[in-house]
Amino acid sequence: MGVAGKAFFLFLILLGIRLWIKKVLDIEKDNKKIETTLEIMNQSYTELQEQIDAARKYRHDIPKHLHIMEEVVLGLSDGKYCDDKLLNAIAHMKVEKCLEKNIDLKITFSMSEKNISTKLPIQEIDFNGLVQNLLDNAIEECCRIPESSERKIIWTIDQISEGIKIWVANSCNNTENIDFVTGKEDKKSHGWGVKIIKETVAATGGRIDYIKAGTNQIHVEVFMPFAKL
Repeated sequence: MGVAGKAFFLFLILLGIRLWIKKVLDIEKDNKKIETTLEIMNQSYTELQEQIDAARKYRHDIPKHLHIMEEVVLGLSDGKYCDDKLLNAIAHMKVEKCLEKNIDLKITFSMSEKNISTKLPIQEIDFNGLVQNLLDNAIEECCRIPESSERKIIWTIDQISEGIKIWVANSCNNTENIDFVTGKEDKKSHGWGVKIIKETVAATGGRIDYIKAGTNQIHVEVFMPFAKL
């Protein structure tokens, strides 16, 4: 092979290398575009999922909010349990519900503030959802117990200098079967009540503890601080 032939052969090799490098760079560029597109799609999916979750959460609590509005407007339980109209209405509703289901509900409020629910760093509608979901979960667990056995719920709210403490204790069939992710024996359940409770408490900067007391009792302890002035 002459010099010209070798030079041409070298040119072809260099051209091939250049084309290969260009192809690699184009592929990397396309990969970056795909990666960016996937990131945008993932972000959009996350935002959409958050909107769906929010819609499900509020749909879950709509009946509770409508019922409580009716109780407050009618004023059926004004001053019966405490000076907070919202808590009075909730207490009245749950007492009636427990009577229907043969559940012994004990209520103790110790608060100096007249409208304690307005002192928290969340809206009253969220506080309403929190309290009702706590009690509805307790009622649901009691309803799994045969009526011939003890069905009991203790609900207390105490005001302290930093905020309020909510304590709900209820009977249950067997604490070993309770899943505190959903709060239900059926682990396939969506558990929106428990999800709403945890999200609401977290929004206040408070804390919540689920405690299995023995084999047939559950305690839920919630602390929520007052809103900073």
